[in-house]
Amino acid sequence: PSPPTMAPTVQVSAISIQPEGPCPIDAELKLAIDYAIDGPLTNARWELRYIADHAHKRHVIDLGKTDVSPLAAGEHNFTRSVSDFGVSGLKKSVVMNVGLFLAVLFDGDEEVIQVSMVTQVMEKDGTIMRLVLNPLE
Repeated sequence: PSPPTMAPTVQVSAISIQPEGPCPIDAELKLAIDYAIDGPLTNARWELRYIADHAHKRHVIDLGKTDVSPLAAGEHNFTRSVSDFGVSGLKKSVVMNVGLFLAVLFDGDEEVIQVSMVTQVMEKDGTIMRLVLNPLE
């Protein structure tokens, strides 16, 4: 049998999260990731998720995915807008914890890289606010 092929290496060079700073949790989020891969991906797709952790339960909210397409080796840019974090149906006690916003690049069913952005959630003047932290800063 042939040896298993190694997944290409991904190097993330820049991440932009808009708006910067605290904003209402249901505000639109714009994400841009600049990255390079050292080999081709034949069935590449990005998936976005938000994870709200509670003491006894983890809520994973699917925030969308891109269509599957081939990616050549080299530099790329992934941009996506998320209109809502999808937490409106969750109890306030679940939402009011530190969460995790994830952008995951797959090749087929194989995870190539996961970009994890810690999300602080707080209440200010009766409004639930979020602050998505850039892992490169």
